[in-house]
Amino acid sequence: MTSDLPRRQFIKSLSIHLVAASLLPALKLVAKESYGPWISLFNSEDLTGWEGVNGTSHNWEVKDGTLVNTGRKSGNASWIAHEREFSDFELEVEFKFEPGCNSGVFFRTPLVKKSPAYLGNEIQIADMHDAQLKEKLSHDRHMGALYTVSPPSKEAAKKPGKWQRMTVFCKAEHCQVSVNGISVQDVQLSQCPKDILIEHPGLLRSTGHIGLQSKETPIEFRTVRIREIR
Repeated sequence: MTSDLPRRQFIKSLSIHLVAASLLPALKLVAKESYGPWISLFNSEDLTGWEGVNGTSHNWEVKDGTLVNTGRKSGNASWIAHEREFSDFELEVEFKFEPGCNSGVFFRTPLVKKSPAYLGNEIQIADMHDAQLKEKLSHDRHMGALYTVSPPSKEAAKKPGKWQRMTVFCKAEHCQVSVNGISVQDVQLSQCPKDILIEHPGLLRSTGHIGLQSKETPIEFRTVRIREIR
């Protein structure tokens, strides 16, 4: 039987590092970077630039300038991807969900029908005020988690029905995430234990698509914008 000691040691050291990182101002994720201009991936009018990866995108529509997922049904894609690929970037997403939501944002992800969170990468979106869902989800699937890889350093989720903001910074193997102005991730992706890297080959990807996940509970987005790091 393979020992899980490396994984436990990684999570323990990562938790200490994340707690320290969470004390830093969230807007000062990384200093002295050279950024390109902000690019809006959602034009507030229609789904131009987006496509359903493993089904139709009919469960996504635009209402009053907001991108709304009405809940996944048979034949609908479990996620939609933007047509462009990005390598090093800062991504900002604003979203609002209904009670019980369990969704996510993908980055550096290939256009795959199965396992985009493993063949690519996912930052979890979840309703942490739903007691039943919170009990069901392991800590590495809470709001702001690098899905089943790295738990968030803090619970930063607002209640359902309120607008929330997530920022994802990725440069080479360095990934940082803030939720509602609170730093929750500061990870060197390639330094995960070998068993995690085997399970999540997407951690070693250098480029890929931005994606939005759709499940049973409706979620809406009003801002999806990105700027490349030079």
